[in-house]
Amino acid sequence: MCTNPKDLKSSSVIHKYKECGLDNVILHGVARYHCDKCGEEYFGFHNLEKLHGLIALHLVLKGGLLTGKEIRFLRKHLGYAGNVFAKLVGYEIEHLSRIENGKSPLKSTFDRLVRMLVLEKFPDRHYKLQDLFLEDKFMRLDWLEFRLSGKNWILKKMA
Repeated sequence: MCTNPKDLKSSSVIHKYKECGLDNVILHGVARYHCDKCGEEYFGFHNLEKLHGLIALHLVLKGGLLTGKEIRFLRKHLGYAGNVFAKLVGYEIEHLSRIENGKSPLKSTFDRLVRMLVLEKFPDRHYKLQDLFLEDKFMRLDWLEFRLSGKNWILKKMA
């Protein structure tokens, strides 16, 4: 831990948000603090709960099966430890771990279960869950970009 008594220099940067466990989330307008004394960098992510909620919502709406990393992100977003979530969905913890680490294939029924659990957390859904599955209304999602507007995160771009 740095003991520099001076205020850290800050700048607004574009940051690949690997801290969330995903490789495809980019944040614009992140405050980066740099210490001239020790060289450490710190990032200010403001309102992480809202940001993670936006990421979770877009993961649920994406087409194709979720990846293991996305399952892990969503499980953590729901607030479950691995062993509790495994018990909740009827899996052994070792099997859930293999799925999250990409060593076991993901079954479509498990993918849908995870999506439904996440969607239940969003009280202001403006769409019907069954439409996503019955009408195949999912969208392609290779990456997500969000930008900080004041103290709130908003979707900037997705592809």
